[in-house]
Amino acid sequence: MNKTQIGNLLLVLFLGLMAGAVAGVVLDRLLGMTYLSKFLFTTPVSLELYIVKVEIQLTPASLIGLVASGYLALKKG
Repeated sequence: MNKTQIGNLLLVLFLGLMAGAVAGVVLDRLLGMTYLSKFLFTTPVSLELYIVKVEIQLTPASLIGLVASGYLALKKG
């Protein structure tokens, strides 16, 4: 894998994570349950740089989206 392919893979994984989280919230609202949008950690995972602070909160739906996008990205090559 060269640098371009690694960058594209990371982008696809990030987009899969976001798409899974959004799909989980929509499915929870449609089905009336709270399983897919329940937070896995009590506090978000944070990365703090000098000015920018990034916090990530994982849900079961976001992990499903991450795995599905990773599988599809690596299967396609």
